[in-house]
Amino acid sequence: MIYLHLKKREVNVKMDTQQEEKRKESLTKFNQYMQSMLPAEEREKFQKIGEKLYSSFDAQKGTLLAGQDIESIRLEEALAYVVESLKAGLHPRYLTYDEIHMLRAGYGDEWYKKWNYSKEDIPN
Repeated sequence: MIYLHLKKREVNVKMDTQQEEKRKESLTKFNQYMQSMLPAEEREKFQKIGEKLYSSFDAQKGTLLAGQDIESIRLEEALAYVVESLKAGLHPRYLTYDEIHMLRAGYGDEWYKKWNYSKEDIPN
């Protein structure tokens, strides 16, 4: 009985290892594909964001590392969300007052030109 139980356990461990290897291979292929689809400039931006986030948190404890400012991280995430919305086709007239000011702070007074809009497209 014990021998059979140990054999089952060995088979389960072997299957788990094979599944993990398949998962890693699949993730590697996905990452390679996504990197080939992104322009170098975008890859660089994502790399910097990832490095900043990775260096800001202790994943084991789920806490911020010493010296990290949660407010600046929240602002960067909020700005990134607004930028992604514009990239996805959101017209600037639907932006809130705060979102417009975040874009000004992040990209300058003529931020709208980056997305091929004019000053007239921006709500007052």
